Amino acid sequence: MRPVAVTAIVLALAAPHGAFAQQPEPAPAAPAAPAAPAAPAPLSPTRAPQVPRAPAPATPARPAPAGTAPIVVVEPNQPGQLVNIQIDIVLTTEGGTQAPVRKTVTLTLADKQEGSVRSMDRGAGPQSGSLNVDARPVMQSNGRVLTRIGLEYSGTEDVPFVQVRAQPLLESGRALRISRAVSPRTDRAVTVEVTATVLK
Repeated sequence: MRPVAVTAIVLALAAPHGAFAQQPEPAPAAPAAPAAPAAPAPLSPTRAPQVPRAPAPATPARPAPAGTAPIVVVEPNQPGQLVNIQIDIVLTTEGGTQAPVRKTVTLTLADKQEGSVRSMDRGAGPQSGSLNVDARPVMQSNGRVLTRIGLEYSGTEDVPFVQVRAQPLLESGRALRISRAVSPRTDRAVTVEVTATVLK
């Protein structure tokens, strides 16, 4: 009994060794592929430093040229000054063989007030004529008078028909010639002078 048992034990121990010897050894695992390096983040473009712009030089104000005329002010909605102004309009007809002829029209008006004169010769014939005048003075801060003049004059056949619309700036008491008209048929001419005098 004992020798059989020993043999059975030896066979039993030898069987696992042969079984393990017949099995092939497992193949070694393939090495893992190296991870691809991460792509670098794109660099933002570097902006060149901006050079600060120099401020544009200020344009200097142009001084008013010497001898500039004063600004004329007309304020129709403002009351005028408490003064009267005498306006004298002188028409002088001259030239040719005849002696010069002077005609004078006078109006006295308050500041910024209007006035008119109508004169007509109702006689028939070549000597008839008419003289119509409208005027409006406006006092200025420098003492001058801005005077609006409307005039129509018709005389004899050798005298030209005259129509004037003017607004001169007058110095008180000083006459100013505002127009001169010449007859297209003769040498006769009509000159118009205006004087504005501030009455005190």
